[in-house]
Amino acid sequence: MGEKRKTAIYLRISTEDVQPESTCAGEGESLSISHQRTYLLEYIRKDKSLSGNEVMEFCDDGFTGTNMERPGMQKMLEAVRQNRIGCILVKDISRFSRNYIEAGSYLNQVFPFMGVDFISINDGYDSRKQNGMPLAFDTAFQTLVYDLYSKDISVKTKSSIDSKYAAGEYVSRLLPLGYEKDKNVKNAVIVNEREAEIVRYIFSMAADGMTTQQIAKRLFEERVPTATQLRGQNRVNLKENHTWSRAAVRNILDNRFYLGEMAYGKTVRKSVGSKSGNAVPKSDWKVIKNHHEPLVTPEIFACVAQKKPGNSTRRKREKHPLTGKIYCGGCGYSLSYKPLNRKTPRYFWCWKHSILQIPDCCTYFNAAILEETVLTLLNQELMRRGDQIRNRGMLEQFQKEILEELGRKKTEYGKQYHEIQKERDALYEGYAEGQMDAKEYRERIDRLTRQMEELSGKIQETEAEYSRMKEEMDRDKRDMKQIIRCSHMETLTQEVVDVFIRKVTLYKDKRVEIEWNFTE
Repeated sequence: MGEKRKTAIYLRISTEDVQPESTCAGEGESLSISHQRTYLLEYIRKDKSLSGNEVMEFCDDGFTGTNMERPGMQKMLEAVRQNRIGCILVKDISRFSRNYIEAGSYLNQVFPFMGVDFISINDGYDSRKQNGMPLAFDTAFQTLVYDLYSKDISVKTKSSIDSKYAAGEYVSRLLPLGYEKDKNVKNAVIVNEREAEIVRYIFSMAADGMTTQQIAKRLFEERVPTATQLRGQNRVNLKENHTWSRAAVRNILDNRFYLGEMAYGKTVRKSVGSKSGNAVPKSDWKVIKNHHEPLVTPEIFACVAQKKPGNSTRRKREKHPLTGKIYCGGCGYSLSYKPLNRKTPRYFWCWKHSILQIPDCCTYFNAAILEETVLTLLNQELMRRGDQIRNRGMLEQFQKEILEELGRKKTEYGKQYHEIQKERDALYEGYAEGQMDAKEYRERIDRLTRQMEELSGKIQETEAEYSRMKEEMDRDKRDMKQIIRCSHMETLTQEVVDVFIRKVTLYKDKRVEIEWNFTE
């Protein structure tokens, strides 16, 4: 017999749920996390079929309900997939989702299929009373209202931001190098003189005919700090050799913000509530001129633009499967890929070497030789891991027996826990009826509480060991399927790289180190 499934309570609040202009006392608090928790636990206590179940809590504090990409939500759905949850409780359906279609899909299809009950207290919805029927009309209509309300709020927020931009307010959090927010005037932009000197220096070098590569090298040699170093002085994840790049210099030289212009409306959301957007053509951007103090003159900006290499003949670059996963063993930066041309074969090279001049940088590595090396090492690794998994497979029956024993232990601990809980409840009734004095009652209650705490610890330890062993067995099965499918491959594909390779490091002496994507 399988373990008893738990009851899950889901709590969520986002900024859209707070009404700062409301004058009703406690209105914001009614949607708070603490109130939702108390409200749901009180409901469980009064429900006879739920009161004896163990409760799991999942919470998303500060996440929108327009999509399901929330950490607490994803953990809860994963527990549902693992058959660990038998019932989900929410204060109202909008806590679960403000998306009408997604909410309906889960309530009408996913949860009934998984045998999971769903209760929304304020909406009066309890799937246990639906008898397999789809979402009732009034509940479905309420869900649609939540969806439309959320989209209406999103549209109004976007409209409010656009209105602020149109009024000349700079509402974005980040500013280009050389500027900062005015501390006295909200959403106003002023010059940061320390950073501005760096920007002017970059434009002056470009006007003198220096390339972006030469400018980046000069800035490094003169120890000029980057924007990240200036603004993120407390960051601990900066590379030791963090420095300027051609791309960073080019972004400054191309930015018309330094002419005193503010552009907005550069992207448009794919849909209301979507996190991604589509780029708007530059000709359609909305531009406010003379918005703030410029750092360069139009003449200097035009001069630099004339010296910029043309890109009309630039062809779409071929992307290598290892791009983004291959690094230099000398400086630690990612390597660039140079496709085949008439003069040279395909190769990887360290673009930072010309700036940093680190002797140990891998300045050249033939791409064809690297692919062959990676394939050879990958096939060897797959064979080695396949042998390991096969050897562990001989212990599979023993592991299954341990899992069964852990399941039995957990069930037994759970029974003992609930028996002591009942004894505690009965003890209070006996005390209330005068069957014992306060001292005896307190001693017996303390003893039972210690026993419950001890059992709770054992239950958690057993659950953790069960989950660890189950995950290990499942991982072995997944890895073996991948190994069988991809063994003896002859071509390095993007799929293979994404599945098996986390990082490749190349050294000047042509050594190759690979960090695999396997879970140890």
